[in-house]
Amino acid sequence: MKNIVMCLFGFLLFSTQNLHAQKGGGKKDTVYYLLDTAAIPVKERMFVIEREGNAMVYILKCGCYPSATGIPFFYNIYRKKEEKINLEKFKKIKTVSLIQLIQIGVKCLAPSEEERYEFVFIEPDGKNMKLIGMTLGPPFNTRKVNTTQAIKPE
Repeated sequence: MKNIVMCLFGFLLFSTQNLHAQKGGGKKDTVYYLLDTAAIPVKERMFVIEREGNAMVYILKCGCYPSATGIPFFYNIYRKKEEKINLEKFKKIKTVSLIQLIQIGVKCLAPSEEERYEFVFIEPDGKNMKLIGMTLGPPFNTRKVNTTQAIKPE
């Protein structure tokens, strides 16, 4: 009985991976973005970086996402995917511009595109560069107002 369960589990796992690969989920395109906040004056920065629970959230302030909430990228601080590389390796990486990052983020709103890309932010780290694996967050769910009448205190 144990062998039958293991065989069934293996078959299901293989089938799921095969289906995922057929849908184009086999290999994701990697998007590299250089985020050098120290080199940008405070008033011109497009990212707000904050910690929310166990997540570090990088919000790209852009009114192009639904409800004009900004495009959220995040990583779990306990499962952070980080790699340090030297400047020589960094120079070989093709990074995207801010406008290209926005275009890809908005493009990922379509269900057929949401799993197509892997995002990596690159930040200076002394004489090296730090590559951080990021997740593109869905648009924030804004609260809908159903009435314009004032709420009466009880």
